[in-house]
Amino acid sequence: MVTKDRAFPVRDLIIALLRDQNIHTGHWGLSVHFNASGTTVSPTGHLNAGLPGLAIAVTGVSLVAAKNGEAGSLDASLVNPAKTSRAKKPTKQT
Repeated sequence: MVTKDRAFPVRDLIIALLRDQNIHTGHWGLSVHFNASGTTVSPTGHLNAGLPGLAIAVTGVSLVAAKNGEAGSLDASLVNPAKTSRAKKPTKQT
């Protein structure tokens, strides 16, 4: 069982998603998807006092194309450069 929480900055999430999706070009940002529902909530210590409230759930994230230099975006070519294939060394023939 994991005993320690691990927090990830948005920058690290973008890099991980770019690597997972094999994206090597363009500028990318992160969009977070929410679902909100109105509900009745009881303040702590006041179980019979129902107040209007809002429950918000994170339902997902998306990589979104961004403009060069847009705040919060990363350049995929810098954080996930494409791997170049190395030329094979010539073999000696006898």
